[in-house]
Amino acid sequence: MTASAPEPGGGAPDAAGRPGPLLTVERLAKQFGGVRAVDTVDFAVDAGTITGLIGPNGAGKSTVLSVVSGQLPPTSGRVRFAGADVTGQPMHRLARLGVVRTFQLARVFGGLTTLENLVVGVPQQRGLTPLGILGGRRVWGPQERTLIDRARQLLTTFGMAHTADDLARTLSGGQRRAVEIMRALMMRPRLLLLDEPMAGLSPSLTRRLEEIFLELCTTGLAVLLVEHELESVERLCSNVVVMANGRVLAQGRMADLRTRREVQDAYVVG
Repeated sequence: MTASAPEPGGGAPDAAGRPGPLLTVERLAKQFGGVRAVDTVDFAVDAGTITGLIGPNGAGKSTVLSVVSGQLPPTSGRVRFAGADVTGQPMHRLARLGVVRTFQLARVFGGLTTLENLVVGVPQQRGLTPLGILGGRRVWGPQERTLIDRARQLLTTFGMAHTADDLARTLSGGQRRAVEIMRALMMRPRLLLLDEPMAGLSPSLTRRLEEIFLELCTTGLAVLLVEHELESVERLCSNVVVMANGRVLAQGRMADLRTRREVQDAYVVG
């Protein structure tokens, strides 16, 4: 696989010198008026792993993702990334640290090509700086070539090289979702937050994405995945956090969680 690897390393080391979790969520809560959407949630994500966040509709999963990504501030609790307290930091600052999120509904720039959609998502491009504007291609040209090469590599990895010059508005729903994931990967995240990436995808594209996510994790990338496709969760996730009514109901491997009565009841009742 040719996708660029994120920066190595997890969180702050423990007393024995072992690296701690890359992401730690501690007693996280989010309240909207009188509704407590997230209530004292705790879990951790290690570098190089995929953690699943599952539960019935209204469990609070997407709200957790919004707080962790900086889209929403928490009512209380702590979010730690790579050993630093990042609670309440806005999305753009977290993105610079390596925390990048995708959304349930794929967001693409319809008037740009697929390739342009990938390149435009990379921050700190020299062509947008005063020096780049004054210096012209001599200043920003080398970086642009590097970004285009990286985007083409991702398109090849995702099996979409043939769509590089197509306008994004002509892509299928599954292809648009893949474009959003690729655009996130262009930022070289250390932690990728995915909100139902498999929703509405064909079985073949679902399995391809699973292969890509697992391969990316070998480079040290961590993934926090909200997903309703439990077969994908079982194939991908080393740890699964089950939520119901804003709280963590259980954690563990999907094969074990399937047999637990409280998890079964949450899905039936929820």
